[in-house]
Amino acid sequence: MAEHNDLGRWGEEQAALFLKKKGWYIRHRNWHDGHRDLDIVAIDQDSSILLIVEVKTRSSELWGNPDDAIDVIKKYNIIHAAATYIKNFHLNYCQVRYDTISVIGTPATGAQIIHKENAFDITAHFQYQEYRKWHRKKKPGTW
Repeated sequence: MAEHNDLGRWGEEQAALFLKKKGWYIRHRNWHDGHRDLDIVAIDQDSSILLIVEVKTRSSELWGNPDDAIDVIKKYNIIHAAATYIKNFHLNYCQVRYDTISVIGTPATGAQIIHKENAFDITAHFQYQEYRKWHRKKKPGTW
């Protein structure tokens, strides 16, 4: 198994532990809807907020904040997978929140955790639609 996969799994474990300490119940980790996935799905104690968390892990900040790797296409895929999750598990009564957790470090050095609440929302779906319209209009081979 590739070293970056091990680091990613370790980062997701750190993020899950962090959320548990904050009182969240972890419903699923690495839940898949076809090729789309949700890293962590959690719910609060009174089952009113469904938390969808995208976790990005880096060994250092040499290449910038891990959060920067979550582009509009990734956000669209997360929102789409979350909609399927909500439908499959009959969670229409929940408020949905999209957070990100950046884990910076390694098992040897420890983890620095940056938790962004409400990191994005359903508008990412519409931003993606605009991106696709623009992308279709441009001439091949041009920016």
